[in-house]
Amino acid sequence: MDMAEPLSPPLKDNKLFKGVFAVGGIMSTLVIYGILQEKIMRVPYGPNKDYFIYSLFLVFCNRITTSAVSAGVLLASKKALDPVAPLHKYCIVSVSNILTTTCQYEALKYVSFPVQTLAKCAKMIPVMIWGTIIMQKKYKGQDYFVAFLVTLGCSLFILYPKGTLAHTVEKGRAPFGEFLL
Repeated sequence: MDMAEPLSPPLKDNKLFKGVFAVGGIMSTLVIYGILQEKIMRVPYGPNKDYFIYSLFLVFCNRITTSAVSAGVLLASKKALDPVAPLHKYCIVSVSNILTTTCQYEALKYVSFPVQTLAKCAKMIPVMIWGTIIMQKKYKGQDYFVAFLVTLGCSLFILYPKGTLAHTVEKGRAPFGEFLL
């Protein structure tokens, strides 16, 4: 046996390790983000026990940080910062994203983070429909059926029985939180 050859590939080249590291990193940061997001919106602060009310400010801070990090990465990789698409196309997506994120933060005042996360499952069917209409994607009937079952299961879990994960900060305020979702 030649001692110059390693017995196994180096750890950094191992695809399984890279996959586990990437999944672990993504999942852990999303869990931390969710915990912090719910804490900001549902825990009272200060001597008067006031709740945070400026959701748009949180969205602004999030977008400024994301823009700065993205620009830094692009500059570090020496990639162009010039927009590829017309600016008005970016504006449409940006406004939509800001509105949905603001509604997401506002909804946390009325429903729990797990309820909010599960409610996002309801996006599967509309996304598939829009993908078919706009992008000319083809989905099998089985795909729609699975999306329907996931949406139904999440909906039942959220709506019944009341008082578990669907418990709200203020009783009777859940319908507005559900509307925001």
